[in-house]
Amino acid sequence: MAEEEKKHFDIYIELFCNYLRSVKSYSENTIVNYRKDLLQFAEFCYKNWNISTISNINNDIIRSYLSELRLKRRMSSTIIRKRSALSSFIRFLEQKGFMQKGLVSFPKGFRGERKLPESFTKNQITNFLLFVKNQIKNDTNVFEYRDYVMIIFLSFCGVRASELINMKKNHIDSQNCIIKVTGKGNKQRLVPFPDDFRKDINCYIRLTQMNNWEFLFCNKSGKKLTRRGLFYILVKKVEKYPDPVHMHPHKFRHTFATLLLENGADIRMIQKLLGHESIATTEKYTHLDRERKKQLYAKFHPHA
Repeated sequence: MAEEEKKHFDIYIELFCNYLRSVKSYSENTIVNYRKDLLQFAEFCYKNWNISTISNINNDIIRSYLSELRLKRRMSSTIIRKRSALSSFIRFLEQKGFMQKGLVSFPKGFRGERKLPESFTKNQITNFLLFVKNQIKNDTNVFEYRDYVMIIFLSFCGVRASELINMKKNHIDSQNCIIKVTGKGNKQRLVPFPDDFRKDINCYIRLTQMNNWEFLFCNKSGKKLTRRGLFYILVKKVEKYPDPVHMHPHKFRHTFATLLLENGADIRMIQKLLGHESIATTEKYTHLDRERKKQLYAKFHPHA
């Protein structure tokens, strides 16, 4: 894209990103992804349609862009995110008067293939936690306890990776077995944790106080743990685990929701615990639970 055209798009994309940050309180990770998606769209407009200004965006361009994503066999979840980024960007431009309203509409009906999120079984969670706890060879080793407590909160509180690494010591109410979680849009929620882990969590908090950390989970330099650092720790734990499994922070969150649902929890309660703004986001677990049961039936029933 020529420098002037690129600059034109960049200005509005940065205005949009600043709006997401300051007004909508989106996470930095989401903003980074949206910016990347929109820059990709801007490049597509210039290369394929010779479009250099936002006022020239129309329905044909939108449909062409979404079709190209499908032809490139992008994952359904990726297409949905890129579509969401573009739709939000267009609405922002219309609301701020940068683009005439009604010029662009998005094709309905594309939701992507429904894919069952990976989750652990209850036994897998229990056994993995026991393994990580048994790795604690020294009661005064704050980092061995850190890894164990992080996995407790991921498994039994369903927190997002970004929520976990931003937790502070005063967010833990160990007397009542509750943690205060700050989620998307800086919205806070209270999530309980099992009383069985109170002693271990208290032990870890005492160790962190000796290190005078600002955040609950820090690296060896005393700085807040990053998402990359969290993922690295999980990978290293799995490498030592005798029963290797695919490990990702969000897989714990899916497991948390799935196990609650399987044990009869109310969908509204699950919504609050997960911090979903819309009940529709939580309801996907009810659909997925039904589909999982169908799969099990087809696999094991003799007349399926």
